[in-house]
Amino acid sequence: MGGVWLFTANNNYLTGSEFSQRQNTLTEAPVGAIEMHLSYDVKPRLWASVDGNYWYGGETTVNNVLKIGTLQSNSRIGGTVSVPLTKHQSVKFSYSDGELARIGGTFQTVSFAWQYSWLGRPN
Repeated sequence: MGGVWLFTANNNYLTGSEFSQRQNTLTEAPVGAIEMHLSYDVKPRLWASVDGNYWYGGETTVNNVLKIGTLQSNSRIGGTVSVPLTKHQSVKFSYSDGELARIGGTFQTVSFAWQYSWLGRPN
């Protein structure tokens, strides 16, 4: 999958604040992203996947002056397992870890989710 985040200009960036009494405009370049999933279905609603993503871009300017060090380049890798409990319920466990972080720190996430499906078990 691929995607792009587009941003509009903020024409009131710190305008009239203690940092600046004049009108300031903040702009941000688009951020492009790719995301990949490799999954395996053990049986209906019991599946596992390995997931990865990468995103790049987002340099910012204030009043048309490039802010050095604002280019973003990050990626994550992880996995997810979904386990059915009943005809309508399942639980999902997932984990991800930062692999590349140009801005900000790498971090790990662990999540647990309960899902309820109104449709029931697929045929």
